[in-house]
Amino acid sequence: MTAKVFRLVLTGAAGALLLAGCASKPPVSAVHPDDTANTAGTSAIDCQTFARRMTAYAAAQTDPALPAVSSPDPLAAANTSAAEAEAGDDGEVADAAPPPTLATLPLFSVSPHRGQLPVGWQPWTINRNKTPTRYSMAEVDQRVVVHAQAESSASGLYVPLRDRDAGMLRWTWKTSGIIRNADNSHGPREDSPLRLFVAFDGDKGALSLKDQLMYEMARLTTGREMPYATLMYIWGGRRAEGSVVKNPHTDRVRMIVVDSGMKHANEWRCHERDLRADYRKAFGTDPGRVIAVGIMTDTDNTKSKAESWYGDIALD
Repeated sequence: MTAKVFRLVLTGAAGALLLAGCASKPPVSAVHPDDTANTAGTSAIDCQTFARRMTAYAAAQTDPALPAVSSPDPLAAANTSAAEAEAGDDGEVADAAPPPTLATLPLFSVSPHRGQLPVGWQPWTINRNKTPTRYSMAEVDQRVVVHAQAESSASGLYVPLRDRDAGMLRWTWKTSGIIRNADNSHGPREDSPLRLFVAFDGDKGALSLKDQLMYEMARLTTGREMPYATLMYIWGGRRAEGSVVKNPHTDRVRMIVVDSGMKHANEWRCHERDLRADYRKAFGTDPGRVIAVGIMTDTDNTKSKAESWYGDIALD
């Protein structure tokens, strides 16, 4: 099997591969006994402030390297099973041209092609045996967003970026409900209705022998290079906002709970995070360059359903 193009491997959803309107007040949630002592604080901001900042971001956003038309449609590819999308006539995984790296994150709200993702967003499949989450473009509450529907499924969308400094990350999202039996520190129940992940570069030679072996196993097994570290923002069901949760499969992925519980279900939540500060909280050191940003709704481990919406995402 030949090596495939670079795609992110998020270990929360790939455990078998890897070693086996917004409110201004945070929701009240009991602290889970397994939460780390490290907390990253809350980040919900007023959505009117968010809208003003995103308007300014959209006005300044340019990337002349983008092609005029997306081909093939990334949504169509994202909603195709990994086996169908990646396997050739002989069943082997086929090589593909590497996706372009961008300077900025294309906004969902200004996609020039109705019903299609903005050019630059790429489908991301976890492995050939996972049912993909279904993504579509939708107009909700007078805004164009990505609609995610998961049913015992896991897959995502991402944008490969030219090396970027860790700056301010801003986004809005909404979910119809939590996954009540999910537990993000426990592999067999590690699911979330909403995830936003940021992948960072770094010196993999400085990692522990265990991590280097895991990275090599991932590369040999899937043809994919894992990022040096991944910081993930999630909507949790059992943990307090601000909790920093270690991924149950690898120390190179840390999750920060930015929304929790049902208090704000079916409401738009707007967030602004300092990536550098969050990375230091999560990993105890300064971050490397940002190499990708993506989203994922997954219910494969809990065999449940989730429906969520992602609004515009910006990285300053």
